[in-house]
Amino acid sequence: MWLGRIRLSSQLEQTVAGKTKITKTTFAHMQRGYYCCAMNRPAKTYTVSVDTLRSHGRALEQFLLERGDYHQLLATVGAQVEQLEAFEPEERVPIEVIAGNIDQVAGWVGEPNLGLKIAPLSSRLQPRLAFFFKQSALSLVDYLRMIARYACISTEVMNITIQQDASHLLMSITPNAPGRVSLHQTEGFVATVCDMLWQAFAIAPEAIDFSHGNPCPQEDTRVYADLLGVMPRFQQAQSRLYFTKTDGDSHYPEHTPSSISMDNIRVMEALHKSEIGIDSWAERCRFLLEILLCYGEPDKQALADLLAVSPRTLQRRLEDEGHSFRGLLRSLRMALAVKYIRERSLSSEDIAFLLGYQDVGQYFKAFKSWFGMTPGAFRKQDT
Repeated sequence: MWLGRIRLSSQLEQTVAGKTKITKTTFAHMQRGYYCCAMNRPAKTYTVSVDTLRSHGRALEQFLLERGDYHQLLATVGAQVEQLEAFEPEERVPIEVIAGNIDQVAGWVGEPNLGLKIAPLSSRLQPRLAFFFKQSALSLVDYLRMIARYACISTEVMNITIQQDASHLLMSITPNAPGRVSLHQTEGFVATVCDMLWQAFAIAPEAIDFSHGNPCPQEDTRVYADLLGVMPRFQQAQSRLYFTKTDGDSHYPEHTPSSISMDNIRVMEALHKSEIGIDSWAERCRFLLEILLCYGEPDKQALADLLAVSPRTLQRRLEDEGHSFRGLLRSLRMALAVKYIRERSLSSEDIAFLLGYQDVGQYFKAFKSWFGMTPGAFRKQDT
């Protein structure tokens, strides 16, 4: 079933992934795509992946169907329903376009908490996010850091950082484009994190702060406590989630596993070595680097710590076998990139995450330097 596009205006300039054309502008949600437009792009354009928007569209459709006024809404608001255009998975949409459309749709459907209500449903409609619903073996700090890293790859709406003090882990949320981000986007992200944490760990945040005001101060606001597990505080200095810290949540520098995760990885490597019979330092490093990539750019110190040697000793062992840390990392990423591209279910955002990159742009640049073409061109050629 197709979910129609609701016309916003006509003959506006549409911009998607740097491609511009004059077209009728519509708000698009459907099972295959999400079509948006923009007029004036700022010098720095922050974007959201089309793949993420597709799941938001499906979630909105399901929400309205369950509420019972989906067809009535289309008859009233959707004066013109057009067939949706399909998008390549690499395409992205500017965040200010999304913010404006979300705010208008929230007004049309009369739902001041639209992002809060549909975002968790959207995340459950994305098979790739199933990873985060099942990672209870991770320490909480590593879990939060992985969510933050993946979110910053798939959507540039906000910058997410994980900090800690003596008793708490703090997930801080800062819009990348203040004034061009909707409260529905912020509340939706927070609701998704709370849903994932409840599924994986059966825990809720100790407290939640929102920098925006309460969108429905005169109405029953228990929806927040029901969906987030705690009533948030509004109009705070920064949007932030607070979690009770445990002994296993102390962590190494950025992109390095927490102390408890380091111990778990050492056990995994020992079992792998005993089962496979690997004696080569290079093979041991490849196994560990593939794990470390999930935490971001691998650190030589962390790899050496896992192998119980100094970084200098590690480098010497690798040189004895004709390898280097950087060379191994590059060859591993190249091999994994080809493997992941051939797994058609993985998006560019997924692959960038699994290869330890900060964003899709880094992944595209590295891939082109390796193979002389973009991931999309490689995928088409490999078909």
